[in-house]
Amino acid sequence: MSRLPAGSAYTTVRLGVHLIRPVLPGAAALRCEGVALHVGRTTATAEARVTGAADGKLYAHGTTTCAVLRTG
Repeated sequence: MSRLPAGSAYTTVRLGVHLIRPVLPGAAALRCEGVALHVGRTTATAEARVTGAADGKLYAHGTTTCAVLRTG
């Protein structure tokens, strides 16, 4: 949403989430990083990863495709 022009909105067309390992009570800190891969006039795609802040172990990753709705 932060990369869309003012007056735009979006809705999710496709969402894929892969849970790799559990996050248990007392677990160490996690880091989530997301990146917009493509932001066009009608569609946008992004991906994200959740990793251990100290050890870099992968906990989850996902991708999304969104329809861009220009209201202005």
